Amino acid sequence: MQSTTYKDIIDGKIAEWQVNLKKIEEQAGKASSDSQSRSSAKVKDLKSAIDSATAQLQSLDAQETVENTMATKDKILEIFGSIDKQFIEFEDKTPFML
Repeated sequence: MQSTTYKDIIDGKIAEWQVNLKKIEEQAGKASSDSQSRSSAKVKDLKSAIDSATAQLQSLDAQETVENTMATKDKILEIFGSIDKQFIEFEDKTPFML
């Protein structure tokens, strides 16, 4: 059984975030003009957070060694949780439209 590297996990998570962000951007584009401007600002903030998290994750992966692998894992999971939480908060605040 092949082991998955942190890089593979990080790349998969970033790809997931990009897909979810694209969906949110499409939904924001379909909203009324008032909610569209608010959604657009939130999407911009989320996109910025993803860019920052991506840089942090890539840096952590590059610095990972046998000695710090558990600490690195904890930091990676913390970053994953932070961005995932922002997606959940965004979805909770976005009204469902028929």
